Amino acid sequence: MEDTIKAVIFDVGGVLVKSPFIAISAYERELGLPGNYINVSLSRHGADGAFQRYERGELSYGEFVDQWTEELNDTEANNLAYHKYLQRHELDTRMVLPQQTRVNGETLFAGMMAVAETPNECMVELVRWLKACGYRVAALTNNFRDAGDSDKLKPLFDVFVESAVEGLRKPDPRFYLQACNRLEVSPYEALFLDDIPVNVRAAKELGMEVIRVEIGRETLAVDKVKRILRARGAYSSAKI
Repeated sequence: MEDTIKAVIFDVGGVLVKSPFIAISAYERELGLPGNYINVSLSRHGADGAFQRYERGELSYGEFVDQWTEELNDTEANNLAYHKYLQRHELDTRMVLPQQTRVNGETLFAGMMAVAETPNECMVELVRWLKACGYRVAALTNNFRDAGDSDKLKPLFDVFVESAVEGLRKPDPRFYLQACNRLEVSPYEALFLDDIPVNVRAAKELGMEVIRVEIGRETLAVDKVKRILRARGAYSSAKI
């Protein structure tokens, strides 16, 4: 028998607020870069890139911007990673890739943060509704020091777990378990929402029920939450 769900854990960027990937895609188009080129550069370092280290609070803003800009313009390494991305997704590997780029990390980061100022209202309302039903709610966010979204969103939640504070980030399993421990639930009693596939997979491997939130399809994710809770929720379905 499946455990009943007692808590719901939300990502912030791309779930509670608009996705920073919107700004990344727009910047790629502005510079004439292939689609997902910057995203591939962002992910090719795994947990050790400047962006990831900044999310864990290991770099100052100035250090982050300088190192990230250097990484984003390392065309030799980025082209190799992008070629592998094309192969992995069975796309045309004959695509001509840039020999030089002029990505400005500070400009890109500012655009990402500007997009993230806009809430996904349906998700904010979902948080309020869940609390009214009796569910515990948490935010589990890869964020940055002095992140403005944190101060605005914290009052909505019972628990707010931040990478820049904890020195851990998704998809590290320890980060998810911190949220569960503070909610006083097991992973099997939690429902997790995120927009990034690797983060969703990590939560699922811990035993959480999961939903991937897609850009422009946030209301569908809200509907999925309610369907899951009708089947496995710990609290009265009369409110659902």
